[in-house]
Amino acid sequence: MAKRKIEQLIGFIGGLIGVVLAGLALAISHVSKLFGGVASLSGPAYVVLLFSLIGLFGALMVSSRKHDGGIIMIVIGVAGLIALASPWFAVPFILLIIAGAIALL
Repeated sequence: MAKRKIEQLIGFIGGLIGVVLAGLALAISHVSKLFGGVASLSGPAYVVLLFSLIGLFGALMVSSRKHDGGIIMIVIGVAGLIALASPWFAVPFILLIIAGAIALL
């Protein structure tokens, strides 16, 4: 388990940043709706939350099954970048791709 620490750390940070950004986007969306605005962040925020949680699962999986965890992180990272195409959410998915690539080496 000790030799898989860097992949877990990078993947965990990427997933955690995604969860925090999704929560922030949902909060902004709900406050905007409260004041009568149009909230356009809630849809992508739920996708980011789901993908980030799956990415966290992949990061935790690296310690026992490094190949499977790496593939999960890469697939979720690429899917997040393609599905969302938003600079707000790019950092967590890039970190997941990097962590997945390191896990596959």
